Amino acid sequence: MAYGRRGRMRYHETPIRVRFYEVDAYGVVWHGHYIGWFEVGRNDLTERFCMGPLQLKGKDLLAPVVEVTCQFKLPAAFGDSLVIQTTMDRTEVAKLIFRYRILRCENGMVLAAGSTTHVLTDLKGNLLYRVPPEVLGRIEAMQAYLEV
Repeated sequence: MAYGRRGRMRYHETPIRVRFYEVDAYGVVWHGHYIGWFEVGRNDLTERFCMGPLQLKGKDLLAPVVEVTCQFKLPAAFGDSLVIQTTMDRTEVAKLIFRYRILRCENGMVLAAGSTTHVLTDLKGNLLYRVPPEVLGRIEAMQAYLEV
């Protein structure tokens, strides 16, 4: 886990509001939407550092997801204001590990927490063993922003 200067986890925050189509027959958000919200938070963070999916593809790289985890703690409902908190782990290899929390803005309660692991590949899907220097610089800038 990555902690900021005061020992607390530092996150990039992305606000969202639960839309009607995201609610299931039970009146709560369908579980699959949480994974989509992880992507929203991750893209909001990575695009700030020219590391979004299309930006990577423009550098002849891909970062496919190879693992997803999600722990569901409390349900969200239509109209809830939420915040997606996104951070990342520091790694020694050509992969990216992002961690997420989804909180209800009203009371700060954690509704879900999880992670995604991405490997770096070329456009043909061949794994990279080293991160290209330009991309490494962007990853380091993102980690500095997150105080990782």
